[in-house]
Amino acid sequence: MNRTALLPLCLLLTACPGKHTPPQKPETCTPVASGAWSGATAYTEATDDWGLGDVTGVHYAAGDLDGDGYPDLIVTEGTTNARDTAEARLHFVMMNRDDGAGGRTFVDETEASGLLVARDGNTTGTSHNFYVEGDVDNDGDMDLYAGRYYDAGTTDATGDCSEIYLNDGAGHFTLAVSSDICIAGGYPTSAAAFTDYDLDGTLDLWVTGWYLEYGVSNEAAQAQLYHGNGDGTFNEVTEAVGLKLKSGRSSNYLDHDTRRPSYGATACDVNNDARPDLIASSYGRAWNQLWRNDGQVFTETGAESHFDADTDFDYSDNLMYACYCTTHSCDVEPTVDCGGAFPDNYWNPGYDDQPARLGGNSFTTVCSDIDNDGDVDLYTAEIAHKWAGNSADRTQLLLNDGTGIFDRIDNDTNGLKRPRPPAQDWNEGDLFAGFLDFDNDGWKDILLVQSDYEDTHMWMWRQTSPDQFEEVSDATGMNQPWPSGLAIADFDLDGDLDVVTGSSTARSGTPWTTHETHLYENQQSGNYVRFVGLPIGAKVEIEAGGQYQMAEVNGGYGTFGIVNDTVAQFGLGDVCMVDSVDVTLPGGATHHFEGKAGNKAVKLEW
Repeated sequence: MNRTALLPLCLLLTACPGKHTPPQKPETCTPVASGAWSGATAYTEATDDWGLGDVTGVHYAAGDLDGDGYPDLIVTEGTTNARDTAEARLHFVMMNRDDGAGGRTFVDETEASGLLVARDGNTTGTSHNFYVEGDVDNDGDMDLYAGRYYDAGTTDATGDCSEIYLNDGAGHFTLAVSSDICIAGGYPTSAAAFTDYDLDGTLDLWVTGWYLEYGVSNEAAQAQLYHGNGDGTFNEVTEAVGLKLKSGRSSNYLDHDTRRPSYGATACDVNNDARPDLIASSYGRAWNQLWRNDGQVFTETGAESHFDADTDFDYSDNLMYACYCTTHSCDVEPTVDCGGAFPDNYWNPGYDDQPARLGGNSFTTVCSDIDNDGDVDLYTAEIAHKWAGNSADRTQLLLNDGTGIFDRIDNDTNGLKRPRPPAQDWNEGDLFAGFLDFDNDGWKDILLVQSDYEDTHMWMWRQTSPDQFEEVSDATGMNQPWPSGLAIADFDLDGDLDVVTGSSTARSGTPWTTHETHLYENQQSGNYVRFVGLPIGAKVEIEAGGQYQMAEVNGGYGTFGIVNDTVAQFGLGDVCMVDSVDVTLPGGATHHFEGKAGNKAVKLEW
């Protein structure tokens, strides 16, 4: 872990020169029984108990909207460009409330929330596809970015665009003054993340887009960076900070500096310089992008960081290639039988055989410290198909060396290998993912939402030792078939992390008839600590019982805005006292605390 000694600042537990600090009563806590997983079912579905039985959607945002400490839930249908109607609810704002019997439940306050109010004055619904949360006006509550996906080949009867909704502190929202995030003519918004790229203390916004007109051309949307003005308005600064790429129509699509369709946006500090870097997860077996924040300009480092793609460029088992070779002379001998799967003109020599077309279909990139060494690692969730062969990237864990260079760990060696779906024409639909310490043992585990194809389901891997995992999907109860969407939060504040997902109806074979929501309540308990009130981008590093952990507060990530509660929550194993806490804010300011009691929420002040 990068445990550089931090100079103690003038904090709550530190005497300030020239001032009298009264003695502080030492904090104590009583450990609860160890949260170590016994093998018993960790999660039970409690959807109806939580009042979510009639709530439908596929995109989820969890966070405290009204300041009561409990995470609320925004649910979005996200699969249509229409607005809400009385017959078709597309948005739900579910507030986490006391049920009057000592428990918690979600209450539908969608209409009262103001999120159904559109720019044109309509008050019954919008066509926004997803939301990410962040305090854009620095008044202490969670505001919302409402993302709108628009394909140029479709008809739009609403005129809705992406918007900012400002929170009054009680979970009621009003539209901010319109600004650059509302793009004239529409934009295929696929993901967004709040971050403070210029370290001025106000949140900025990183937005990625897919193809401009899917199925018509390879022209992809230019990812956008917006500078926040602190009042809910944003100015687009993409070209000014070096993020603009060449158009695929006017240049070679294979060039590294040509824009590519993206399904995921992530922002985190990958090289430990206290400046947030930007990630775009690219679709179309194309290179991913990692933009290093060099201060006033960004530099694309996908290739040098090893994030852009894996190194398997052997296309000899691609069925399109094999079919091409049945009627053409091929220098590389196919290793599979075409089987008549494709016409022989589906493969384009000089294009489809190039590294730029042999990467992944990346949907979500998770950014967090999974091996407890003090830097953020990455996990990419990928769609893969039998026909594309082994050159197409698979879902994989990438470990950071501390400088932003990643080692792609072979799934054969770390326990993350899994059998392919048994279907003859198999597909792996890995769309959403997250790190969470489900058993509070101090080591983050991996939850993968595999969706949209036959034989797909949720997967859970428990980290048994540094960088080693065991698959526990069935054993933990996290094996739902055909899920879609993800939110992770401690909804009942009992110290363990709960999970929400939806139900995919995307293709034939699904067991679901509607996009019903599922809440899985964690039964583990165990020792923990939750740090609240931290800004997006803050890194929290703790030592407890001789074990080190680090977490970075994020402002949404992955495909269509995965939003987990914006707290830093740690499992503590058998102990409950946190020996030391070091907080690094965006920009590098550090704060040191000692002797913090766990098994509760802790707000650090400086």
